Amino acid sequence: MLKHRVRYSFMALAWPLYLVLLGAGAMASPSLAPAPGASLEELEQWALTAAPTVRLAQAEQDLAMHRTGAAGASQGARLFGGTGLSTAREAVNDSLSRDYQRFNVQLGVRWPLLGSRDAQLRSVREAELAVEQGQVRLRQARQEAVQAVRRSYVRHLRSAQRVQIAQAFLDLKPQAQAQLLHRRESGVLLEAERLKLLGLFDTVQAARDSQRALQATSLNELERLTNQPQHAIQTQPMAWPEACRSPETLRAREDQYPPIALIHLELNAWGQIAETMQRTGLEASIAVAQGFSRDIGGPNGRNTAVGVDFSMPLQWRAQRDAALGQVQSQRTRLETLLDLRRNEFQAAAEQAQAQWRLRRGEMSGHQLSLQAAQEVLRVASLRLEAFDGSGYGRMLSAHHDLYQASMQVVDGAERVDLAELDLLALAAGDCDLASPALNDGAALALTAVTSPLALTPGHTAAPKGLGWYIWNGQSLLENPSSLDALPQGSHRVLVSFTAPQLRALAQPAEQKRWAQLLAQAGARGLRLELLLGEATWVLPSQRQALLDLLAPLRALPVDGLHLDLERSQLPPADQPLWGEAVVDTLRAVRSAVDWPIALTTHYRELRAPNFTRQIHAAGVTELVAMVYVSSPARASEIARPLLQGPPGLRLAVAQSIERNLPTDESSYLLGKAQALRRWRQLSQALETLPGFSGIVVQSWDEFKKARP
Repeated sequence: MLKHRVRYSFMALAWPLYLVLLGAGAMASPSLAPAPGASLEELEQWALTAAPTVRLAQAEQDLAMHRTGAAGASQGARLFGGTGLSTAREAVNDSLSRDYQRFNVQLGVRWPLLGSRDAQLRSVREAELAVEQGQVRLRQARQEAVQAVRRSYVRHLRSAQRVQIAQAFLDLKPQAQAQLLHRRESGVLLEAERLKLLGLFDTVQAARDSQRALQATSLNELERLTNQPQHAIQTQPMAWPEACRSPETLRAREDQYPPIALIHLELNAWGQIAETMQRTGLEASIAVAQGFSRDIGGPNGRNTAVGVDFSMPLQWRAQRDAALGQVQSQRTRLETLLDLRRNEFQAAAEQAQAQWRLRRGEMSGHQLSLQAAQEVLRVASLRLEAFDGSGYGRMLSAHHDLYQASMQVVDGAERVDLAELDLLALAAGDCDLASPALNDGAALALTAVTSPLALTPGHTAAPKGLGWYIWNGQSLLENPSSLDALPQGSHRVLVSFTAPQLRALAQPAEQKRWAQLLAQAGARGLRLELLLGEATWVLPSQRQALLDLLAPLRALPVDGLHLDLERSQLPPADQPLWGEAVVDTLRAVRSAVDWPIALTTHYRELRAPNFTRQIHAAGVTELVAMVYVSSPARASEIARPLLQGPPGLRLAVAQSIERNLPTDESSYLLGKAQALRRWRQLSQALETLPGFSGIVVQSWDEFKKARP
């Protein structure tokens, strides 16, 4: 049974990176591919609570809130009381006096008035200001933590890419050593030239080791910021909404910028404090008290008292005017400081935008240098045999030049990323990664970039537009970096899952892993398409089973749905029904999903009169003809008439590298290089015909097992 594959257009991927990885010279070894790990979103979420500066700001915020509570609880009326025991001698008349002891108790309530009450209100407002400022500083600490995570993420990402590019060059070393030694012993290469060329590998190895150290440093920084062990992280290029970089967005976020927001809070607070300064220095209160007394050995007594106390300095007016002047001066200072901070923000925004545009503009030059290096390598390969020893040295030098050009593109991409992060930092932290639809064009625009040639003469690169059937979709889902091993020039992957695995893709946990796989594929310019195959689905009794499998996945973004429906796999009694039944099934699928639909079947079925028109009318946009003929000339002869179908219907040709097929049907025994050469010849023979959409190989697993 064929399985299933979905495309989620999460291409949050920088175009310079894609260019570099396609032009790196060879695939990075699997051991260097980034292991699945924490995503950027997860790192940011951890940093929002775990970063040291955030934890400190949170603690200060909590302290300010407790102080506000204390200030609020201490205002208003106060309860007072007292008790005492006194011994007294009082004169009764000129000759008689009375000695007695008196015990008394007094309890009352005192309310502050005038300046005393205003002082309490000021203390509460100042405490509330500290809380509001603490909230802004906490938000600022979180934004700075996220910014630090993103910068470390960028450095780790770009270092990983440099390691891959360097490793691609270093993978050529064993072959280069043997070739250089052979040419030296043959007398066509000087020893000094051989040592010089081998020295290129030592330089690149040192650069690779340095980048690995930078990766480790970035991981350590991410561990510090997130308080989580980061053995590996997902290295996916970032893309941000265009609106986050616009001058209008920055102007709208100006008042939310923490240094400006803090001044706004302080200005508002001083405006409220000014209202409490009119009675500064006038201290007053009113008190109500009840007293009880008892003369020891005598009767009880009681008293009720209402009292008002008041005090003011002799120069009260001067004190008040000085306090009001202080408030006004403070407000003037804050208003001036606010203007200064606004000017600084605007200047920083203009500078950040100019820097980002400058860095982006530099990328076109790096791209041209990379293309030039690829062309130099191509020419050096063509001249290899003509110039013998010196030609080989030139070709190896051309590989090194391509390595350097690729590194320049990565360096430029890192500068673009960091400049963009500086710009986004001014947007008050309100920008999240772009939605998938915003980034489709960036990766797709680079599918025309070809891979460089190997060090061996006569190497043939894979044809552009090459596609692959991948049956073990779950393995790919668990290790997205295995896409690195696809031959350069590949642009589509048809991936299959078992029915339980397909149903699991509708669950949130698997959708997250799916999104990670899609991001990895988008970085390589790959279309990921869902592949399902079961011949009996064409039968009316089994058609609903197919629709039931598709129903939970209808909301998933998919580049295309491929159905492998072959007449020969049906029971003999049902095979005569295949023609009409497959059209009905495709029409039902077309009504159930919005994805582009393709049909894979044997090329003989496409020769039937009007069959392709019926298929096209049922909603199919592409046919994949199984032309399992290893001879490019014969396969081209078979496929050409099939390309005369109705306008708008594309046709791809499926080729085989299966071990269990004979050599006239499969290229397995020829090996990978010869198979790629044959598929390129077939592609070149058909690429000028309207509607031709490339070669699809059955299958990737078999290709990996073939000899080089």
